[in-house]
Amino acid sequence: MTHDAVHDVIGQRPDAEASAFLVRLTGPDGTSTFGSGTADLDTGAPLHADQHFRIGGVTKTFLAVAVLSLVAEGRIELDEPVERRLPGLLPGTVTVRSLLDHTSGLVDESDVRYNDTAWFLRHRFDTFTPDQLIARARSRPLAFPTGTRQQITRANYVALGMLVEQVTGHPYAEVTRDRVLRPLGLDHTHLPGDDPELAAPFVRGYDEGVDVTRHSPSLHGAAGEMVSTVADLDRFLHALTAGDLLPPDIVREMYRVPDVPYAKGGRAFCGAGLDSVTLPGDVTVWGMVGIVHGYLAGIVTGATPERRLVYLICPTRRGELRAPPIVARLLHSAFCGISSSPIS
Repeated sequence: MTHDAVHDVIGQRPDAEASAFLVRLTGPDGTSTFGSGTADLDTGAPLHADQHFRIGGVTKTFLAVAVLSLVAEGRIELDEPVERRLPGLLPGTVTVRSLLDHTSGLVDESDVRYNDTAWFLRHRFDTFTPDQLIARARSRPLAFPTGTRQQITRANYVALGMLVEQVTGHPYAEVTRDRVLRPLGLDHTHLPGDDPELAAPFVRGYDEGVDVTRHSPSLHGAAGEMVSTVADLDRFLHALTAGDLLPPDIVREMYRVPDVPYAKGGRAFCGAGLDSVTLPGDVTVWGMVGIVHGYLAGIVTGATPERRLVYLICPTRRGELRAPPIVARLLHSAFCGISSSPIS
C-alpha cells in the first residue's frame, strides 16, 4: 500500500510542477526505486536511478557529521565560542553548537539572492568565497540573542566549514571526503567547489524554462554545494541512523532540538544537521531537505534504519519553500501509519 501511495504522489511527469521525480524507498520488505519524468527536456532522455543531481542543503548533514567527528575526538568543543578559533569572525556569544542547530542569531541575509531567479541567472557562473557568503550576516546585528531562538541560516554552515578548515588545516571538503564519503564508499558523491559541471550521467534542472544545470556550486558553499545520487544518499542515511558514523553520545546531538521558539513562528525543529517533522498520527521523522535552482532533494528516516526515503524533484521553478506541498504528500505516503519516534 505504501508503494502505491508513493506512485500516486510521483504522478506522471514532466508536467507544470516538475520535469522529473525520483524516489528511493526502503522498508522491511526491501528497497524500491520509483521514477517519473525525463532527465533532459530537450532530448527526452530517460530518468535513471544512477544519475547525479545537486543536493543543496542536504550538504549540511554531511558537514554536521564531519564537525561532530572532530567533537568526538576532542578537537572541537560544542560549547566553545567560535571566536576562540576564528577571532573576529562572529560575535563572541556564537558557539559551535549554536551554528549546528541554527540558534546562533546570525541573520538570514546574504548578498547571494538564492530565491531570485533573475539574479541567479546573471551570477550563476560567478565564484564566491566563504567570506563573501557570510559578509552580510556578519555585518548585521544578531537577530536574537544566541541560544534564545532558532532560525535556519546558511551562514551558520558556511562558518562551520571555515571552522573545520582552521581546526584541521584542510578544506572542509577534503575533511568531509576523508571522514564521511570514503569510509562509506560514496563514490558518486562529490564536493565540486566552483566547478559548474555535473559528472555523467546526470539529471538536468530547470527554472522557469531555463536549463540551470550548470552553475557554480560556490554560490552555496558549505551550506549546499554537494552532488550525489539516490543510492549514495540512502547509504549515508542508513549509516547515520545505524550509528556507523559517530559514537552514540555524539550522534544524539543531531536529534537534540533546543526548546526555544522558531524565529518565524512555532517551535524549533532543527537538530545538528537533521530536522524533525511530525506527521499525522504523531509520527516523527528526521531528515534534511535541500533546494537549489533546478533541484529539490531530501533524505528522511524514522528512529531506526528500517524505513528510509530519499527523493529528487526537479521543479519547474525555484520557489521559496524548503518543503512544498508535494514533499508533505510524499512523506505522508511513505511514513504515516509507521511507528516512529525520536532517538533519545
